[in-house]
Amino acid sequence: MISRRWVFIPALAASAMLAACSGSKNSSVVPPPSAPIGLPAPPAAGPVNTYAGGQSPGAWTITLDNTKNTFSYQPTTYPASSASPTSGSFTVVNGFSRLGGFGYALEVPGIAVILRPGDATTPPVFAVSQTECYAITGRLRFQYIGMQTGPDGAVGSAGPTLGYGSVVASTDSAGKAWQFLDMQGNIVSGPASFTGACSSANSTAVIALSGQTVLNDLWGPNESIQSGPNAGSQSNLWVGPSGFFAADQSGPAQDPPAGASVAGVAEPASALNTSDMESHHYLGFLYEPATVPYGGVIPSPAVTSPIAFGQSPSSGSTMTGGIFPNDDVTETPNSDIIVNLGKQDATLNGLYTAVSITVLDPAQNCANYTGSGEKATSGINDQGYFTCTFAGVVVAGNPEGKYALFLTSYNWAVQLGGAPMQMYLFQE
Repeated sequence: MISRRWVFIPALAASAMLAACSGSKNSSVVPPPSAPIGLPAPPAAGPVNTYAGGQSPGAWTITLDNTKNTFSYQPTTYPASSASPTSGSFTVVNGFSRLGGFGYALEVPGIAVILRPGDATTPPVFAVSQTECYAITGRLRFQYIGMQTGPDGAVGSAGPTLGYGSVVASTDSAGKAWQFLDMQGNIVSGPASFTGACSSANSTAVIALSGQTVLNDLWGPNESIQSGPNAGSQSNLWVGPSGFFAADQSGPAQDPPAGASVAGVAEPASALNTSDMESHHYLGFLYEPATVPYGGVIPSPAVTSPIAFGQSPSSGSTMTGGIFPNDDVTETPNSDIIVNLGKQDATLNGLYTAVSITVLDPAQNCANYTGSGEKATSGINDQGYFTCTFAGVVVAGNPEGKYALFLTSYNWAVQLGGAPMQMYLFQE
């Protein structure tokens, strides 16, 4: 079994001990000094695995049968009018599962999955496998990015948010009562502490959150800032025993759908080796939401593209990759996106807030407009092509001994005025 590392916060453990002495039946677990810190060992992946997570907005469930090569997925917050799941067969091509004619999934069996439930204009779903309620030993911090909604209403504004957050979690001894505290980040709203209740049925579990805290306050459909859940909103969270983390806060009665999701991973127990992380091969998805008309600019459509990094050599401390042309993972991926993670946060392991991304900019959108105060610059690469370099944030972890990266940024080259861009990457 590959070892897992988790963050333990001694000061918070002391407060947990005080809570335990108060007699509350939902008090946090206070482990003995010799106890391992973190989540229980993940069960072995079976031939059939079910995942739950968010699309921002809205919760989904996904089941993949790797023996029969069949799939089934369904939105659960905003189900289709028939309320029946989409199902069919899939083939595995270069690490991706091709679902029917258009969809794709990238699965870490029994752990997590990134799903594109449709063609290239369909937003991604990030989901984890949580089969039961279980206790956390000690306290863990989970870090995440705010999944982009759409269409983007911030096109042309000065200072689009690179949204990320984190929260510390603990449980009672049965894993039924969850306590969240010390929430921080630039997209959170409401109290820094709140509670959740875990329930399970049919080999799946969910943690229902209570209170007015919002994990990602940029709510769809137009990225309006939400200070608290609407009446009737469902706030659900899923934590896989490997440390992957997903949540969705959305209102099933709202039309058009409103809400937001997050995707992330447990904070590593020690600082990540950035150079090692940048040296590996990754598969995943790049997502840019649809934009709205701005100043006569033709809005760009939503795009969710399979992407790969590491197949092309990189120079220095960077990752080089690109999307698969023609939405076809049998082709050679492009090598026109360069990611430099920069310096890791001095306090939170796995958090990178000084990321830079360089992409091609044939229309010179970056040179013509980047918004007031934005850190985006135009340039020319070694082949003489125009480029654009802009800022990003990455949340990274190493569950099960392999890296996972969640990147959020704002691509000033995609059109005049730019558009949000995110990447979800699993190490091969």
